[in-house]
Amino acid sequence: MGTKYQIKICGIKDLATLELCHELGVDYVGLNFSPRSPRKIDQTEAEELLSIRQKPNFPKVVFLFFENTTEEILQITNKFSPDLIQLIRGDQFVKEILWDSLTTEKKLLPAIRIQSPVVSDETLEPRSPLVILDSFQKGLGGGSGHSFPWEYITNVKRPYLLAGGITPENVQFALNSLNPTGIDVASGVETNGKKDPNKIKELVHNVRNL
Repeated sequence: MGTKYQIKICGIKDLATLELCHELGVDYVGLNFSPRSPRKIDQTEAEELLSIRQKPNFPKVVFLFFENTTEEILQITNKFSPDLIQLIRGDQFVKEILWDSLTTEKKLLPAIRIQSPVVSDETLEPRSPLVILDSFQKGLGGGSGHSFPWEYITNVKRPYLLAGGITPENVQFALNSLNPTGIDVASGVETNGKKDPNKIKELVHNVRNL
């Protein structure tokens, strides 16, 4: 389905949500392995989720790691071969050599937590085709539901997914205010900590109808 903006739904834990994202033509689906996240899944759950991955036009699969060991990251990614690996810039557990090798392989989807105005795109991982710009919450790798001041990134020209506090209600305003490649949503499509199919449908509808 052609669309102006890309959509990433992150922190998926159940098959029904993953199937819905596929049906709706979402561009990226994120599975979270971070020990710090309430959306953490284990390898058995990942195996079950990815059992439907061979369906035609399946979204790109993104694995998110935060405060995982390098060994764990390599073991999980070698086993499942995700399309992209989302790491957070500033995660003290991530060795630079891993960051560099994933960048070279075009597998890295860097998440950059914005704390001040961005003056130059050169500070935003220029070697990666796409980055995520997210809010900073101490001790969290994202998915906090908090946004950052969008005026910090009004000068950004490079491709990025906007994350941090995006909901079905504010997504059109966000996309009209900035010019991202797309959006990355986790808590904004949840009710009581669980993915809400109606919110996912509403979000996708609102993005597609801009």
